[in-house]
Amino acid sequence: MAAPKQIKYTQLPATEYTQHTLGQMSGFVIETDQIQMRPLHLERDAPLLWEVYKNHTEIFKYFPGGSHSSYESFYAEQEKFCKSTDFFNWTVYVAAPVKEEDKGERKWVLCGSICLLDIVLRFRRFEIGSIWFHPSAQGTFVMVETSYALLRFCFEKLQAGRVQWKTHHENIASQKAAKKLGFRDEGLFKKHMIHADGTWRHTYFYAMTDDEWFGRAEETKDGRGGLEVVPGDESGEVEGRLEGKQGLQWRLEGVVEGRKREGKALPEGIARGEPLN
Repeated sequence: MAAPKQIKYTQLPATEYTQHTLGQMSGFVIETDQIQMRPLHLERDAPLLWEVYKNHTEIFKYFPGGSHSSYESFYAEQEKFCKSTDFFNWTVYVAAPVKEEDKGERKWVLCGSICLLDIVLRFRRFEIGSIWFHPSAQGTFVMVETSYALLRFCFEKLQAGRVQWKTHHENIASQKAAKKLGFRDEGLFKKHMIHADGTWRHTYFYAMTDDEWFGRAEETKDGRGGLEVVPGDESGEVEGRLEGKQGLQWRLEGVVEGRKREGKALPEGIARGEPLN
């Protein structure tokens, strides 16, 4: 079995991000060899996200609040999220292939956003959601690898006991993604939400626990202390608190690599390091 994918965690100064919902864990940039997740800085990132968002509002069909027709409305929602006590947002970048003329410097192209929500630190409970990517990145490895990196962060850094995933009853793509990532189907909650257009949403719940992630017997008591950073080397790379090789992490390692082999190639714009719009 190959070694786990390296995740690089970089702690930012408090002035470099807007949300502080995760306490001392709020300021982490999460990075693999091809994905970088940067904690949202409202004034800096909202205009950049809007440039990707505004031309593709159709991908927000299943979001409870619908899509936004103006930057003011979009900004107001991002601001509301930043003030929330149970929400945390990362801006997602994908790496363009390094070319000789780049002189070894990697170009990161903004392609979307991913969040933790329904955060309850004292219960070690989190939800991955409010995910959106530029259409050109859909069907590639981007969603799988970003979700994988965030799951690693949840279980290795935040010491999560439970991570869940919720989706609209008609959002087949999201349901398939949850299963591909290894989430366990917990059933359909009828009339769980009312969307902005007044329609009822039935919601599928999916979840995984730390026991499933690490491949160990179920623990009935949490004997851990407060949220602590897993020690890493000087570069910030961490191999992870691996308990064995039977858990969901090891399965997902294979899914990520398989998706890279089978998924469509990244669009030419990303390959050239150009902004998406």
